[in-house]
Amino acid sequence: MRIFSKNIFLFVSLILFSSSLHFAKETIKKKKEEPKKVSVVPKLNHIALNSKPEKKKEEKKPKTVVSEQKTSKRLKGEIVEKKEELFSFSLAGRKFAQGELLFLRIKPLPKILDKLGNFTISWEGQEIPFNQREGYILTFLPISPEFSKPYGVLELTEKHLFTKNDSKKYEIPIQKTYFATSKVSHLTMDKQYTTDELSEETKTFIKECSEAKAKAFQSKSDLQIETDFEYPVHNPILNSPFYKRRIYNKEKGRPHGGSDFKGGIGDPIYAINDGTVILARSMYYEGNFTVIDHGLEIYSLYMHQSEILVKPGDKVKKGDLIGKIGTTGMSTGPHLHLGLRVLGTMIDPLSVVQTDLIEVRKKTSKK
Repeated sequence: MRIFSKNIFLFVSLILFSSSLHFAKETIKKKKEEPKKVSVVPKLNHIALNSKPEKKKEEKKPKTVVSEQKTSKRLKGEIVEKKEELFSFSLAGRKFAQGELLFLRIKPLPKILDKLGNFTISWEGQEIPFNQREGYILTFLPISPEFSKPYGVLELTEKHLFTKNDSKKYEIPIQKTYFATSKVSHLTMDKQYTTDELSEETKTFIKECSEAKAKAFQSKSDLQIETDFEYPVHNPILNSPFYKRRIYNKEKGRPHGGSDFKGGIGDPIYAINDGTVILARSMYYEGNFTVIDHGLEIYSLYMHQSEILVKPGDKVKKGDLIGKIGTTGMSTGPHLHLGLRVLGTMIDPLSVVQTDLIEVRKKTSKK
């Protein structure tokens, strides 16, 4: 009888143990089948004033952000708008990043427009020239390619604009731009640009060229443009992007101060916007060189031309023929080097010729 009881006990224990194993397997199976939770936080594509970006995990540095390809497509860019009690303003750009130019448009209420006698605009502590046109205050803010902070500070000062203080500061988030680099083993360059021994005549000419540029950039005028910038060539194909560095024997060379466009000798060059020619002559490094003053210390530069078709003092309109593509000066082949200098800072020309800034702001302001 005792043996029979033991057998029954063992039999029941085996059944319970088997059930426990089956239950454990089913639990594990269900856990495996449960889907993983996915984040649904949306990515923000706009920039807001006075808001700090979320900290991001370190990402691998891309090889380049600027692509060497056809660049004729125009972009809408980015826009930031801010409304205060007595005025509003908008800030537009291709992107808010190193090497870019931003367009600032301020709209004071009509009742205080005539009271703005001591109004000033400062960008990173530097006072910025501006113009008043049709009830708006207009100017441009250059972001240096070497800008190293996450924010740029825009300050507006005028006691009639603010009810509590005479001025107010705004933090503008600035992104980092990863400019292109390329390794070069050798370049086919005229010996006069690679030798360390220059004749006295050449040294004198280089000094004369430097003085001519310095004098030209002293030109200061009111804003001469009314519409957006355009490309300086037909079928624009970028040959070398802005701020690209060539690496010779593991050492970085000077960054490229403009954007190079492909072209054949004699191809036409057009003014990228309205302005006044302030320099048009042969230079040592730039070759046949033209500089146009667009106002508010904004200058466009055209280098290496085979022929110059304008002279200092000429008034030009956007799209006017001003020269022809060549390979004069320090050049390895026919192309147009287009530069953009704003308040003494070299800016990527594509940031204005590639983007709708001024006309887009007009449309938005009417809403």
